[in-house]
Amino acid sequence: MKAQRSLILMLIFAVIIAIFAVINVNPVEVNFIFGYADVPLVLLILGSALFGGLAVGMFGIYRLFKTQREVKKLRVENEQLRTQTAVPASAPVSATTPPPAYDEPTVSADPTPLEPISDDLDSRSESRGFRSDKLKKL
Repeated sequence: MKAQRSLILMLIFAVIIAIFAVINVNPVEVNFIFGYADVPLVLLILGSALFGGLAVGMFGIYRLFKTQREVKKLRVENEQLRTQTAVPASAPVSATTPPPAYDEPTVSADPTPLEPISDDLDSRSESRGFRSDKLKKL
């Protein structure tokens, strides 16, 4: 569907250029670097449109070939990776890797108790933000 739309738009654009070129038939003086020439404007318009179309088409063909070459390279690389990572059917999965042991808890081997990070941590009630005189009144 996208190709049909672009074809229709290209045909409409070509008709507009052709109508514009046919309306402008007066000769114009064109300055080539090495000389001057009187050329009908219709030929100048159609020639410019043709040259622009060819330039865009050549660029599109270049990108198409470049993309096809990259796709071919990636397909070869994909096949190489598939053959490298294929697991042989004869080897069972359980024989290649032992199951993890979950029955033993992980415990630190160091029996020393942890010490507080800061000296601010006391067991006294004053150090925890309580005022002893307020508590006694209640």
